[in-house]
Amino acid sequence: MATLRRRYYAWLIKAYFKKMRRTIISSVILGILVFFAFIGLLNYYFRPLIFKTTENVGYAGTYTIQTLPREILQEVSFGLTQVDQDGKIIPAAAARWKIENDKVYTFTLKKGTYFHNGDELTSEKVNLSFKDVNKKIVDKYTLQYVLKNPYSPFLASVARPIFGKNLEGVGKFKVEDIDVNGGFVRSITLVDVKNKNKKRKIYFYPTQKALKVAFMLGEITKAYGVTSTSVDQTDLGKWAKVKSQKYINYTALVAIFYNNDDSILNNKKIRQALNYSLPESISVGERAFGPIPPTSLYFSRTPTYKIADTELSKTLLSTVKDPIKDPLVISTTEEYQKVALDVQKEWEKIGIKSKIKIVQNLPSDFQVFIYRIQLPEDPDQYVLWHSDQMNNITHYKNLRIDKLLEDGRSITDVEKRRKIYADFQKYLTDDVPASFYFFPLEYNLSKK
Repeated sequence: MATLRRRYYAWLIKAYFKKMRRTIISSVILGILVFFAFIGLLNYYFRPLIFKTTENVGYAGTYTIQTLPREILQEVSFGLTQVDQDGKIIPAAAARWKIENDKVYTFTLKKGTYFHNGDELTSEKVNLSFKDVNKKIVDKYTLQYVLKNPYSPFLASVARPIFGKNLEGVGKFKVEDIDVNGGFVRSITLVDVKNKNKKRKIYFYPTQKALKVAFMLGEITKAYGVTSTSVDQTDLGKWAKVKSQKYINYTALVAIFYNNDDSILNNKKIRQALNYSLPESISVGERAFGPIPPTSLYFSRTPTYKIADTELSKTLLSTVKDPIKDPLVISTTEEYQKVALDVQKEWEKIGIKSKIKIVQNLPSDFQVFIYRIQLPEDPDQYVLWHSDQMNNITHYKNLRIDKLLEDGRSITDVEKRRKIYADFQKYLTDDVPASFYFFPLEYNLSKK
């Protein structure tokens, strides 16, 4: 009986399927389509609305659109080339390039690179222009720059990000909004090109203290480039829900500049004595001992590298005919007041008295000036140390250095340039127009 019943039900199902086969198959297909449509609707409509994330980030400093931090601009767009951490030039928007007679640079673009608005990046849309440089469009993907004079840092110059209208770039983030007041950027909102529900809003604060207070109050969840985790006797780095990541910023250098026209500091032995009295290591950063960071392929260990000897300083001072009677005046900004106090203590150990003067920016006249400079991506430091440059704030004059700087920016061969900049570092650090003090220790703070 049971066997007959099973056969009956099997026959019934078979007959039903045969009769309703089209309806059943259509319903299954429709069900599958509805299921995947629902999943798509969830991922592309409801999910972004529910899980939309905006990361609020803060930086210290005042910036225009043109002077925004390098790491921000590079997320929005990139140039024909890029400069990696060791100073090597690598391809970016350009797949390759050719240099002729050290003056003619021909770039071939990568095909399939698009602006955020969908326009393809072609030769005509590369808006990188330079003074005394003639730009020529060879074809759709080839362009040429003809320089008036050889200039080897040019490959680093074309690493400047390429932008179209309304800050349309070719990078992984698109500018959605920018708030500018009085020419200075207050905030900029970036959206991920591939994931539009992922945004990053970047705020800029005038001082380090304002940045840290904003982090404390929850206006931002990340603070980048913090020079100290302490604020108002509170150490943010010790908060339970705060992650602190420290690193050495090799793109910046805090230096002690000496006025080489000063009646006291024009004496090389005095400058050397002041330099050698400084400690070999410090807590606020990595001791520099030279103008080029150790991460650069152009870095060279000089004969004076890591010399920190108070007895040598005293010996040098003992050979100076006219002793220093009046205190040296150390000018600096409020941010580096503590650094100036530490320098003052070190100089006292060799019998040099000094007093500290707080200034708002670079004074028109100074004896000693402690300040942070932004290092160029290329090793060329012509504007800082060449005799005829306005930015040579120490009034340093040395014909040998002038020649090395001139040769360094006129030769494109990397190995020849390395030898030139090795000599540049050797003779500059021996002359001590400035004490290259430290690469700053910085922190990125984030809330867990």
